[in-house]
Amino acid sequence: MEYFNLLEFKKEPFSNSPEPEFLFAAPQHNICLQRLELAVRLRRGLNIIIGDVGTGKTTLCRKLIQNLAMPVAGDAPVVQTFLLMDPAVAGRLDFVRTVSSILGISDVGEGDSEWQIKEKIKNFLFEQGVQEQKNIVLVIDEGQKIPDDCLEILREFLNYETNSFKLLQIVIFAQPELRKNLAARENLLDRVNYLYHLKPLSFLQTKAMIEHRISIASIEPDRRPLFTPGGIAAVYLATMGYPRKVVSLCHQVLLMMMIRGKKNAGWFLVRSCQGSLSVRGIRRVSWVALGLSLLTVITFFALSYRAGLLDNIGQTPHRPVLSGISITKEPAAIAPPQLNSHETQAQKVSTETPEQPDGSQFSRQTQNISQAANTSATHEKMPDYLGTLSIKKGMTVWQVLETVYGNNRQDVTRRFAEANPQIKNMDFMMPGTVIQLPAEPGNTRLMKPETILVLLEKSRNLEIVYESYLGKKNLNGMGEILFVPFWNQKDGCYFAIVLNQNFKSLEEAGEAIRQLPLELSASVQVLSQWTGDTVSFNTRLAGN
Repeated sequence: MEYFNLLEFKKEPFSNSPEPEFLFAAPQHNICLQRLELAVRLRRGLNIIIGDVGTGKTTLCRKLIQNLAMPVAGDAPVVQTFLLMDPAVAGRLDFVRTVSSILGISDVGEGDSEWQIKEKIKNFLFEQGVQEQKNIVLVIDEGQKIPDDCLEILREFLNYETNSFKLLQIVIFAQPELRKNLAARENLLDRVNYLYHLKPLSFLQTKAMIEHRISIASIEPDRRPLFTPGGIAAVYLATMGYPRKVVSLCHQVLLMMMIRGKKNAGWFLVRSCQGSLSVRGIRRVSWVALGLSLLTVITFFALSYRAGLLDNIGQTPHRPVLSGISITKEPAAIAPPQLNSHETQAQKVSTETPEQPDGSQFSRQTQNISQAANTSATHEKMPDYLGTLSIKKGMTVWQVLETVYGNNRQDVTRRFAEANPQIKNMDFMMPGTVIQLPAEPGNTRLMKPETILVLLEKSRNLEIVYESYLGKKNLNGMGEILFVPFWNQKDGCYFAIVLNQNFKSLEEAGEAIRQLPLELSASVQVLSQWTGDTVSFNTRLAGN
């Protein structure tokens, strides 16, 4: 019997196949996917993603292809994607033959020259792009294998264009060796629309990736965590955040758990599974870098304990990979992203040392942790605190209260002061000060079932959504938007950025989405049919 059945999985969580559904959407992956999809749909030509071995390029490639296959609203042309998995060929003629074969051009003869085949490719692209209104995309994986002289052919393909757009979109995923080849060809490098370098995951992102994969593969997504905090730390120190190594090591760990009859994997079990993987991984970095990584892990656990975050250590991250215009009728309570550990508050406060709260405050935090640990994941109580926020330069308490709660009334200010006894002067706070935001019961509004909202972003991490809100509110073409904390018993507390308008119908909401800036309209959702106990904490939210 497969081990994943014995461990109550519906599928293998750490398969070495590039399955798109298992892609963990770390911020760099979400940004990269969004930029690539926009570039393709806008027909911008050449886009290149560079990454070291094992950074997740192939999985990202498959996810992009999946996203491009999704329909979008309006009369946008159908995107047709063709994948060249291995561009290693003997020469230019073989390369154009390979491309023509992948594109499905059937009239290429054995005796055709390179020029003749390129003409047939050009005619095919014109017919598909102009006459049939299709957007043709060539995706090349393992791009570092493209012979130098074949890069010139790609440049020639980019010359196939109308007055309005390029007939062929090219996306290349490659190892860093391709950079050298590009540097030697300035005429091709100048045509690159988007160049991005993938990096390994951070410790928090590695933790979140493991939990994400386990959640997707589990029969019960809310199961108890399989990796202890020490186990997660051991995985990160052995792999340094390279996704392929993380997957390989975690697969071995699950096998060892089954053999030894263990219910979870701790530091020593993971260490016993490392073998040569750990040695190779650690040798690739300097001892200074390894020491800093270990310090980061230790700091995370220390600050998480003080901030009361370790009760959430087993919650499963799920941040949707953004793609397409999603105008769907769904409850607001469906799939609010679980705590994104790679985005958790500890990442923001790891370089700060907030003042230690007094004894009574620490006692209340400890009591809250204990209560949360004994609460069913599907029946969460309203928390005492929404979360923590690190003050940045230019931010004031009054602005924060106005943004989060919609007002800074005396009762709200008093509750905030009680939650932050270390703050002596609310008119002035040094950048880096960490504040706690109480869940003010008197400020809540029950969501009406008929309310229809347009959602721009949501997460269970207050700080990430707050910073994103500050970046979005002044965009050109953007209407009034709000930062809104939500809570319901099933899903707990999460944070959203929404348009401040209660729409009368899904059609009206869809029209509002089409008026948004292009970089946002590809990832929004329409939320409706709210659960009966969902409340918002922002009094300015329209319709409530």
